[in-house]
Amino acid sequence: MSYLLLYGVGGWSQRWQIPVGQDELVHTEISHIGQEGIGRLSVIDSQTDAVATLVIAWQSVAAAVVVDSTGQRPAEDATGQYA
Repeated sequence: MSYLLLYGVGGWSQRWQIPVGQDELVHTEISHIGQEGIGRLSVIDSQTDAVATLVIAWQSVAAAVVVDSTGQRPAEDATGQYA
């Protein structure tokens, strides 16, 4: 399971689960950060577990991170939102 973390120019942040098999597309799309134009990514809505299309205005995104947690278990003393 992987997550896309987006951090906006205005201080906003979002976290989206990436559907299985979409990691490469996400990595390709985030290379457009700070540029004009929009991107579309399939993501999983955390409230419904349904696949949704996220439309991103790349010029409004300051940073993006893909966190891959596949096959990894958090340490016994791990805390925090992504532990």
